[in-house]
Amino acid sequence: MGGICEANRGYPIVESGPFECILPTEIKPYEMKSNLMEVQEMCATKIQAIFRGHQVRKKKRELEQSYYPDSKVAVKTDLPEIIHHEVSKVMLQLGAFDYSKCQSIPGAKTLCAYQFIEKGGIYIGQWKDHKRNGKGKHIFADGSIYEGSWVDDKANGYGRLIMTNGDYYIGEWKNDKNDGKGIYVHSDKSRYEGEWKEDQLHGQGKEIWADESAYFEGQFVMGVKEGFGIYKWADGSSYAGEFKNGYFSGQGTYCWSDGSRYNGQWSNNKMNGYGEMNWEDRRKYIGIDQS
Repeated sequence: MGGICEANRGYPIVESGPFECILPTEIKPYEMKSNLMEVQEMCATKIQAIFRGHQVRKKKRELEQSYYPDSKVAVKTDLPEIIHHEVSKVMLQLGAFDYSKCQSIPGAKTLCAYQFIEKGGIYIGQWKDHKRNGKGKHIFADGSIYEGSWVDDKANGYGRLIMTNGDYYIGEWKNDKNDGKGIYVHSDKSRYEGEWKEDQLHGQGKEIWADESAYFEGQFVMGVKEGFGIYKWADGSSYAGEFKNGYFSGQGTYCWSDGSRYNGQWSNNKMNGYGEMNWEDRRKYIGIDQS
């Protein structure tokens, strides 16, 4: 009995004859220690974790899908096995394009080759927001190749375009047009080095003839010589002065290869107005020429 008494753990002992019964104390409802709040908190935390995981996976899927072009615009393809003959000749001459000069687009992703459905060109490079963004190469349907920077599906930044006629341009671009500083080389090796605006020679630049028999260096306005410029020919003759609509117009100096020299007014490539003429034999004329 003593052992039982020691192990009753606080329950009351009821004696009944020779036996003793241990009865549990009644537990009232208001005395129960409930975990309800803790369970609710655990459930809420678990639901939040599931929701956050769902949101993270959803954003990841959306981000992953945002790189790829719209399936109605472009589809996966293989790289062309043959590059246009003239283009490949120029590429061999110039060597690999230097992508280190191109701007980087944060978050852009490099994908496989895609062919545009409407125009047929093939693009290999970086994408973001369903558009060509970052660094990449575009092979046009006619075989021309552009390599360089892209922003929102257009050539923007530094790039190189090689055309099927053998011409090429290396320099700055804005919205698919030569814009900024760049070099344009024709297939006959004549070239222009200088500033551009919307595919036009604009600003300071230099034209060099194919056989280097002459060059012009000066100002251009939307493709036309305008302002101050210098012409020099291989025979030693030169003109330094003002231009208008591509012609000698305004004040300028023309030197002949024999040493003769005219300094004065010009109009449409002709001496016109007040000026001074000096011949190689030291004869001189000062006055008005209306030729």
